[in-house]
Amino acid sequence: MYTMPRSHETKEEALGGGLYKVKGSPRVFLVNKAANAASDPARQDVPISSSPQPRELSVELLIQWLLRGRYWILLFLILGAVAGAVFGILAKPKFSVTTEMLIDPTDLKIMPDDLFSQNNQRDTQVFDLETKLTVLTSGNVLKSVVQNLDLGNDPEFADAGVGNDEAKQLEALRALGKHVSATREDRSFVINLEVWSQSATKAITIADAIVVAFQNELAQAQADGAGLAAKALLSRLDTLKGEVAKADNAAQRFKRENNLQSSSGELVSSLIANEVNIKLVEAEARVIEARSRYKKLSTGLLESRIDTASIDSQTMTSLRIQYGLLKKELDARSSILGAKHPTILTLRPQLEALKSQIKQEAALILEAAKSELTQAESALMALQAQAKGAKSTVFDEGTALVQLRELEREVQTKSTVYEAYLVRSKEVAERQQISATNVRIISPPTMPKYRSYPPRTLFLIAAGMVVGFGVGCLLAAGLGFWGLIRLRFMGVLAAR
Repeated sequence: MYTMPRSHETKEEALGGGLYKVKGSPRVFLVNKAANAASDPARQDVPISSSPQPRELSVELLIQWLLRGRYWILLFLILGAVAGAVFGILAKPKFSVTTEMLIDPTDLKIMPDDLFSQNNQRDTQVFDLETKLTVLTSGNVLKSVVQNLDLGNDPEFADAGVGNDEAKQLEALRALGKHVSATREDRSFVINLEVWSQSATKAITIADAIVVAFQNELAQAQADGAGLAAKALLSRLDTLKGEVAKADNAAQRFKRENNLQSSSGELVSSLIANEVNIKLVEAEARVIEARSRYKKLSTGLLESRIDTASIDSQTMTSLRIQYGLLKKELDARSSILGAKHPTILTLRPQLEALKSQIKQEAALILEAAKSELTQAESALMALQAQAKGAKSTVFDEGTALVQLRELEREVQTKSTVYEAYLVRSKEVAERQQISATNVRIISPPTMPKYRSYPPRTLFLIAAGMVVGFGVGCLLAAGLGFWGLIRLRFMGVLAAR
């Protein structure tokens, strides 16, 4: 083995296996003392009691390596801090805002029989909420936001050199989709809308615009549904109107062909027959009354007949009063003056004249009663003949009336359906103008205190220092381990 010149001051370090590391010169030599002692008799007096064992990996050795590489560790610690600070300053910031919305699956009830039915089943409500959650981040909503906020000309969402406005809006739409996310709270109807942007103000503006576009989209969906229903109803109305007119024309044509006249929904012949029957009943009552009166006037005692005649004749009543007063006076004077007295002789002819007038009046009343009875009977016979003719007409029109009623029922049915469709179409047309969506903002977006990405610069510096410290430690330990392997390998070669 090579022996270092004595002119240099040396220092030996045992490596094991009879090998020593000699320091103190510009180069490091491996010396095998046993071999030197055998070749150099002058140095055989140095006792060699035992050979040192090779050093194994340990915490102490690792600490020595770290202490030797402390400058590397410090360097990477500083580089990590600088890198964290530079990244925190140069990285594009992201500001996130959150909007909480309560979406009630049971929309507002506008009408008792609203066009859109409300379902109170839990599963259906959850499906409806999930559908609205998808609509919240759908292309229609985001496209409306891009157009309203002119995000196609915003460098954050679209490059200036993309092309035409349509291409810019399409790129902005894709970028906005990555800036927006929506989630639903478990076991609730609350939706969280999260939006991030490089500007906190812009993030709030976009979140508010998405909420407004979402509400407009839901309202437009209901309006479109109502519009389709109204269009279908209106198209059906024309058909129903034609069917009603056709059925009414058929009924009127049937009336003309069968000479059927109606008034207030009833045939004129039926009305005439009813009216004739009423008059016939009244005529029979008058005949009975006239016959009874004539019988009283024509039969019985004179006084009884005169009493009956006095009931309806004022003349008869006046004559009877005069007759009674004159007879009373005649009887009174006759008892005083005698039957031959001139006064009595004068009053007696007057009394006879009144009696004669009463008989004449009674005869006139009897004649009038007879004439009245005759007229009543004649009228009754005429009405009976008329009723018989009307009844025959009604019977003849019975079969035609059945068919006419069938046609009229068809007209009434189709008219009812047409009127119902007409009213419903007007209700649906008005419903199209009203939004019944029940979306309420329970937590509007607020200005964030810190950016969401990257983290705060102080945290980045601390993280960079931790990473740099770790890298420096790994480098120092790696260098130490590499040196150990190299020395052992060279020792093995020297031993050979």
